[in-house]
Amino acid sequence: MTPEYARSNPVDDPSRDSRYAPEAGSEQALRKRAEALVGESAGEIPENLEALSPETAWRALHELRVHQIELEMQNVELRRAQEELEDSRARYFDLYDLAPVGYFTLSERGLILEVNLTAAQLLGVARSALVKQPLSRFILAEDEDIHYRCYKQLLETGAPQSWELRFLRKDAAPFWARVEAAMAQDAGGAFECRAVVSDITERKAAEQQTLWNAELEQRVRSRTAALEAANKELEAFAYSVAHDLRAPLRGIDGWSLALLEDYGAHLDAQAREHLDRVRSEAQHMGRLIDGLLQLSRVARAQIVPRAIDLTALAQTVAARLREAHPGRLLEFVIGPGLTGTGDAPLLEVALTNLLDNAVKFTHPRAQARIEFGKIEQDRETAFFVRDNGVGFDMRYAGLLFGTFQRLHKTAEFPGTGIGLATVQRVIHRHGGRVWAEARVGEGASFYFTLGVDP
Repeated sequence: MTPEYARSNPVDDPSRDSRYAPEAGSEQALRKRAEALVGESAGEIPENLEALSPETAWRALHELRVHQIELEMQNVELRRAQEELEDSRARYFDLYDLAPVGYFTLSERGLILEVNLTAAQLLGVARSALVKQPLSRFILAEDEDIHYRCYKQLLETGAPQSWELRFLRKDAAPFWARVEAAMAQDAGGAFECRAVVSDITERKAAEQQTLWNAELEQRVRSRTAALEAANKELEAFAYSVAHDLRAPLRGIDGWSLALLEDYGAHLDAQAREHLDRVRSEAQHMGRLIDGLLQLSRVARAQIVPRAIDLTALAQTVAARLREAHPGRLLEFVIGPGLTGTGDAPLLEVALTNLLDNAVKFTHPRAQARIEFGKIEQDRETAFFVRDNGVGFDMRYAGLLFGTFQRLHKTAEFPGTGIGLATVQRVIHRHGGRVWAEARVGEGASFYFTLGVDP
């Protein structure tokens, strides 16, 4: 049987009594409210407590003790929940303030209501100085229309919006930013805008650099195409002129020879010498034209790259040079296993000119030594032709590969000045480079690469 006190006392189930609902305030206010509640319920306590049976009194005390423990446990849980809430709130504000982007809360009029620390740092302004200021005040004047238009669309449609513009940074250059905004309601039901601002200056700079690079590449392509067209026209013109000049030169040489043969007995020595000189110059001009034609063919020829045995190719060229100079002691030292990738006919032209050049400039030596080999330089394979000839002054090395450029007198070493220019054209067409090293009286070395290692 349930005791009368236990049934009538509201303390048995305080959650059903609104008087026991928690109320905000200090501990003293809670104490006063509790005493008032006890006073209100004092009449419900039986006056003659001695009339209660021991069992009823024990049960009442037990219920009171249970409620006390429950309250203590609830207090512990409330304190723990409060601490966790405070920790969570602190973590939230740390994340909010230290986020890599700026957070802005704006009123419908565009006034700044709240910002995080990152936003203040982006603008270079103290956080307190930003509150209640219009965001447009910190936007570059040229970009304000972008902001007004997008913000108006956000307010009218309520749909999230994003836009890019430049913000002003105090005591620094403006910076590019991306704004992503959405509408929300605060606790009081008022509408506000929550915006995320990201610094995209580096991205914009990269985009601008990409644009500049594309424009530069287009200019280079256009100018390269124009240059190639001009070179083709020049080569075609040179080929046509050289080809057309050969017939008149052959006529000059032929008629001069006919004059000497038919009327040589009637000419004095000086006249015959003049005619010999005319023939010599005509023949020299013919060789120059042949060189130009070869240079033109080298520039116009289609490259068909394949693996080439450069050792065998050099040996073939050396054999031809021995036959062409039977009275010379020519020692060719050709490295074994030399291979490369390129166009065989063009590389034969290059090797012929290099080896012939070595033969020519070793003429003063009793025995010429001409070597063909390779070296590894800067992770690149370079082939070389080295001789023990007269060499040259390195101060004039820049003239070596120019058309009609010569470092020695024609009387000493006959030639056209086109051979090395042809070599350079062949090597450049293979994507390689060519250079020379020498000392006067100690020989010369010519190096070339083929762009692609074998």
